[in-house]
Amino acid sequence: MVVKNNRKTFYFTATMIQLLAMVGVVLAAPHQKSNFFARANNEATLILDNSNSPTLIAGEGTKVDSKGVTWEYHNASDYNQGHVALNHQGYFGVSSNSAYGVTGIDVLTVTFEAGSLGELWLLNSVDGSNWGEVEMLKTPEETSKTSVTTSSIANWRYIRLYYHSDSDDSININSLAASYSCVGVDELEDVDGAKVGNVIASGVSSNMTYTAEYSEISPRSIGGEAVRFTKTDSKSSYLTLGFGQVYTVGQIQNAKVEFDMQTANFNYGKSIALVKDTATIGSTIWSTQASSYQWSNIEGNWYHIEVAVDTFVTAISGYDGGDKPHKDLLTKQINGIKINAGSCIIDNFKITATETELGNYNNTAQYPPKANTVSWLKISFVGILYPEQVQITFGDPGHAERIPLDDPKLDNGSPFYIRWLTTGDITVYVTVVSGYNRQVHTLTKTFTVAS
Repeated sequence: MVVKNNRKTFYFTATMIQLLAMVGVVLAAPHQKSNFFARANNEATLILDNSNSPTLIAGEGTKVDSKGVTWEYHNASDYNQGHVALNHQGYFGVSSNSAYGVTGIDVLTVTFEAGSLGELWLLNSVDGSNWGEVEMLKTPEETSKTSVTTSSIANWRYIRLYYHSDSDDSININSLAASYSCVGVDELEDVDGAKVGNVIASGVSSNMTYTAEYSEISPRSIGGEAVRFTKTDSKSSYLTLGFGQVYTVGQIQNAKVEFDMQTANFNYGKSIALVKDTATIGSTIWSTQASSYQWSNIEGNWYHIEVAVDTFVTAISGYDGGDKPHKDLLTKQINGIKINAGSCIIDNFKITATETELGNYNNTAQYPPKANTVSWLKISFVGILYPEQVQITFGDPGHAERIPLDDPKLDNGSPFYIRWLTTGDITVYVTVVSGYNRQVHTLTKTFTVAS
């Protein structure tokens, strides 16, 4: 995961197939990555600058660009020398009213005036309504920075620039320029990796077959294609579905893996793991053991599953020499997930950083907490973490205590270590602030502490 005091760039991409020509404008894969998605051609350039600034009323407004794409503006101000000024929590980006967003963007360049004291974020969305962070384009410390070029989004049709400032100042955006191809197939399918071509065949058990599925798709399907896995005998089975490209842990550590699954036996314990081909990277998470394996029923036998990446791997654990992450963790490669599942259909498979509830993945059955010892409280979340704003309290303050952030035994500044002071049932209350817009989420869990 990325913490505010140790910022890193991170990327979220998903599978791209060619899009309907002349629809609008999804960001194609970075040149240094696999060119699985990099199919942009006949490129043109979209420019937003002082020649096409929006008309704002009380900081709000919309405008339609030369390709018919609607851009929306919130908490913004006029800026005569450039395109627009963004105030604290202000943004501009592709509106959900643009049915197809922007397809085939290859490179995005943003220029702005120096001197602003806040964070400038690049966000993405599947539908223009639910947004997740992609990359912090400017940190509060980079007051002299005036431009940034990025190709960190691939295949996302809805993009947004968002400004956050603790000083409540503003940032003057001179221009946004995007090279794009406007090439594609249909609607929002680009960000859905549930395609038969993404199945990692070597990671599918011999008693499973798989085919493309176009009829029985998720009620929330965004493109009309899914993958059907069929179990051929009564033995245990598993499947491995790839993202369509290789990531590093560092690129997706603040994100979550999510997908829809149709299964007639959802209550049977299922596991999920990150993989590089057939090698598991990090921990395997069981649905019956971790609330960080989050699921909800969509309709009938269709379920939506979300698991935060930091449930599998985290870079900030470590106390008194224990729980240390692998020294090369952030550069470890990942290209899919492995699920122990029987016959099922998977749809809407993607990596996002949209808001999610907190989860917990302490295995108390195998590792019960004990009095007078320190435990790592395994809390999962999505988005950049603000450790100094994490709060941990207890049902009775005399039963446990939090390890402070300035404790010299903390190896990586984790705010999630506690010391048990007594035995018995101890209730822990956790509040976490995370994400580009400082989402506040809470979790309550009771632990039985042994002697």
